[in-house]
Amino acid sequence: MSRKSWFAGLLLAASALPALAAERLVVVTPDIAEIVVALGAAGQVVGRDRSSKEPELAHAQVVGFSRALNAETIAGLKPTLVLGSAAAQPPTLWPQLKQLKLRAEEVSPREDGRDFAEAIRKVGKLLGRDAAADKLAADWQRAMQPRTGRAVRYLVSYDGTLAAGRDTAPDTLIRAAGGVNAAAGLSGFKPLNRDAWLALRPDVIILGSHTAAAYGGKEAFAKRPEIAATPAGKQGRIYQLPPQQGMLVGLGSPAVVEQMVKM
Repeated sequence: MSRKSWFAGLLLAASALPALAAERLVVVTPDIAEIVVALGAAGQVVGRDRSSKEPELAHAQVVGFSRALNAETIAGLKPTLVLGSAAAQPPTLWPQLKQLKLRAEEVSPREDGRDFAEAIRKVGKLLGRDAAADKLAADWQRAMQPRTGRAVRYLVSYDGTLAAGRDTAPDTLIRAAGGVNAAAGLSGFKPLNRDAWLALRPDVIILGSHTAAAYGGKEAFAKRPEIAATPAGKQGRIYQLPPQQGMLVGLGSPAVVEQMVKM
């Protein structure tokens, strides 16, 4: 058999093999949506939460807000794979999706996001993009190595009342910035009274920009007596960050950490 005939036969045999079907992905949290986009799989996404605003996902149907999702709405898109993190709520979402016979993977179950590099690799494996995911995860881990320890006391508040203690994404960001979480004595997000703000003595206060209406804006917040009396209040070191930056660990976290270092 000539080489030309052999090659033609090979092509004919290959064309007879079943093609790998593309996934119908629904990504229910913005941190995992970033990974899917970075790995070049945005075209397979048919549904997303409303916080996932990458241009590459503009075609995907919005299934709701990541903190208030409905399993039936997600199932209505007939996904072959649902991806998300601990940011997806309610807590019953993942078991409900599996009860509906959907393939659903909570690839980052830690609230503090410290398993994010592992989540990158999990997504890569699920999508058949292991090599790209390994590189992305390694690059991210290098960029998130803790900066030289500094005595700066950070306090991150969701809405001017709730403060981020240990086991939270802000705590992970603070540690990466080499700082001290002033609220590390608390677990999760807890409300602070006036005395607590003073006792925690934050050097830097970071507020969620999306909840500015709750605390009246940064200027009004800074004038509160208990805030004005803190080191942060006295030095004017009060900042705002969007929730995806200050309240969630994601691919952009290394840049957020650099920003925090300069605060």
